[in-house]
Amino acid sequence: MLSFPLPSYRRSAWAGLIALALFSGNAASAAEPLPETFTTFFNTYCIDCHDTETAKGDFHIDFLKEVETPTDAEYWQLTLDNLHLGEMPPEKKKQPSAAEIEAITTWIEDRLAGAATKLRGHTGEVVLRRLNRTEYEHTIEDLFDVRGDFAEGFPEDAKEDGFDNIGAALMMSAEQLDSYFAATDFILDRAIVTTDRPETKSVWFTLRDIRQREEEKRKEREAREKEKGYTPTKTELERQKKAKESGNYGSPYFPDHGEEDALIAVKYTKPSTQDDFRVREPGWYRFAFAGYAVRSPDKPVRVQVVHGSANKEEIPTIADVVQLVEGEASSHEYRVYLQPNQRVWLELVDGTNWLPGSRILESEDVAAAIRFIEIEGPLIDQWPPRGHRLLLGEREADSFSDDEMPNIIGDLAPHLFRRPVAESVVHDYANFYQSMRVANEAPLSAFKLTVKAMMASPLFLYHVEPGESPDAYALANRLSYFLWRSSPDAKLLQLAASGKLTEPETLKAEVERLLADDKAERFLADFVGQWLKVDLVGEMQPDSKLYPEYDPQLEMAMVEETRTFVREMLEKDEPLSNLIDSDWAMLNDRLAEHYGIPGVAGNHFRRVSLDKTKTVRGGLLTQASLLNVTSNGTTTSPVVRGVFVLDHLLGNPAPPPPPDVPPIEPDIRGATTIQEQLEKHREIAQCASCHQKIDPYGIALENFDVIGGWRENYRALDPSNNPKYPKLVDGKPVSASDTIPRLGAFADFREFRQLLLQDEGLVYENLAHKLATYALGRKMDFADEPDLRAIATDTKGSGGGMRTMIHGLVASELFRRP
Repeated sequence: MLSFPLPSYRRSAWAGLIALALFSGNAASAAEPLPETFTTFFNTYCIDCHDTETAKGDFHIDFLKEVETPTDAEYWQLTLDNLHLGEMPPEKKKQPSAAEIEAITTWIEDRLAGAATKLRGHTGEVVLRRLNRTEYEHTIEDLFDVRGDFAEGFPEDAKEDGFDNIGAALMMSAEQLDSYFAATDFILDRAIVTTDRPETKSVWFTLRDIRQREEEKRKEREAREKEKGYTPTKTELERQKKAKESGNYGSPYFPDHGEEDALIAVKYTKPSTQDDFRVREPGWYRFAFAGYAVRSPDKPVRVQVVHGSANKEEIPTIADVVQLVEGEASSHEYRVYLQPNQRVWLELVDGTNWLPGSRILESEDVAAAIRFIEIEGPLIDQWPPRGHRLLLGEREADSFSDDEMPNIIGDLAPHLFRRPVAESVVHDYANFYQSMRVANEAPLSAFKLTVKAMMASPLFLYHVEPGESPDAYALANRLSYFLWRSSPDAKLLQLAASGKLTEPETLKAEVERLLADDKAERFLADFVGQWLKVDLVGEMQPDSKLYPEYDPQLEMAMVEETRTFVREMLEKDEPLSNLIDSDWAMLNDRLAEHYGIPGVAGNHFRRVSLDKTKTVRGGLLTQASLLNVTSNGTTTSPVVRGVFVLDHLLGNPAPPPPPDVPPIEPDIRGATTIQEQLEKHREIAQCASCHQKIDPYGIALENFDVIGGWRENYRALDPSNNPKYPKLVDGKPVSASDTIPRLGAFADFREFRQLLLQDEGLVYENLAHKLATYALGRKMDFADEPDLRAIATDTKGSGGGMRTMIHGLVASELFRRP
């Protein structure tokens, strides 16, 4: 329900109250008479619904008071926004003319601009905030080259304003501090080397080698059983005989193919590096294989490259989905980071799920022929490794003296604390080390305890911001954690030390350098994942009976489409109108097939020009990832989707529903449409105003189903013939027509999107707001609005896009000021 605070005073006191609200601050302005246009407007269009007796929507006049705090100003800003958006006066009430709206909004804007200047000193600071989990993990990776599950025990970071790096929500507790101590133990044990350099080994093997080894294991097992007096049953003997005759005796079953190759013929047989190459050291490894498709002349056969633990409770990592074609074997190579005892394996995606071993040779389904598998590692670029060098330099772990500790700490502290460190701080930690030595701790143990104390310091765990004056090191940290999600590198810190980082051209060049680095992918994945909620894709799995075409490969493609789309927007600096509609999309063959777009071959994502006469695709709102996260596993919700569009695309969030109104219960049998059910909610007085605002933005998307496919009818299940296996049938036809207040009526999604382009300016303002919130780690408030509006206006006016906006944000006082 739309609810923005407005007054409950008598009509006779109303004008005087408004005068005090916006003109307070000095005696002269307080005495200034209100413009006649102002009093006429509010008396004509507002007071009847928001006086003492009515006060609709809890719109209380007494909240519109003297602007002394950002909260006071936000009530006025909300009033202004509702006038701009045409949400007040309500549609059925007498409407002001465009000239009247312009006059009153210009009058309020002028006063709010003065209030913003007045409040600039009251807010706008980047608040003290700790590193969130993502920032902590990337910081450790970049400092020490250590990866692992050391952050698994961290409490979950709370979200505020849609992001998990907002300082006000990032609390510190005793539990959190204990988890940092445990993580530091893991990190230091991994970073500091106490053994010789590990040998880099390479192993090359085939599926025939795996089969032979399994055969040898089987023979050894049968020999042991025979020694114990075990006699196979008649059934077992017959099975063994049949398997031997077929050449498939043993497990796993990899039938020969040609002179040197063997087949992955069923999905459950997954050749792995586990028995041929034991991973003992954490680090980078090279994995390669060669293969080709068999019995699939018309389309590729897909094979997944996966790495992880044998523990089924741990989620493995899919490194790639390879498309093999018939003919010559193609080679594929990967660089993967493995923990001790992890492995790499291949999984057949297409073909038969399962066959008994005795029948695998009989299969005529598609298969993948594998020529070889190779793994090499650990791959070591330098020794001692990066983390050891950061902590101890070239010293061996057991060879430093107590006298060296001040120098060791002095070298280490600026890296951990991301700025120069006072001698007194170095002295304190050196004294702590000496106290540990006096307590009979060995040198290495005392050093680890000292580093542990340093890494529990607010100087490491928090983003340190200056109190009074600009700080180039704070600027370097702000920029690095914005675009890399990690600590600044040596160049950024050098520029901060020289003072050059604050120079506009240098800062602009550094933004370009950071965006060009591979670490900028962290920003894209994290920002896009939270802004557009694509991190939630797959969290609510679609019903397999309603959506049998949904599979892990489609799920991966859905997420990747949105990430690569925003990456393309960033790299090419495409105008932000493309977020509403574009004549191009980022697709691979799996997603193109899902969308019904021909001519896309291969698993890699690429920019595809769209024939807009043949497809509705283009922009964010047609992307399967967004359509999936705004649905549940069975059906779509116009309310959820409408709220998403208003909040995440237009920056005009809807208020939460009243606590006493029940949610819509979807009928997946197709008996009624969601639109029909929503009409019942619109009949409830306290719901009507909000649903009139929210519902059209979701109803417009009703032709898109739970997994982003286009539909003319709702899907339904007919259990009449077999209740256990209901038949998939067409339900009621979809209706995607409605009216958007202020913008007008639309008959379908295409017309809706054209109306939405009229609000292109809101998209620019929203993205500026989201980027600033994410970059600064705090909620944007009233005093920030002029800067945000200027960034959005300048970006749009220049014809720029996301890249231009990032430059504008970083160059602004909003980002640069302390």
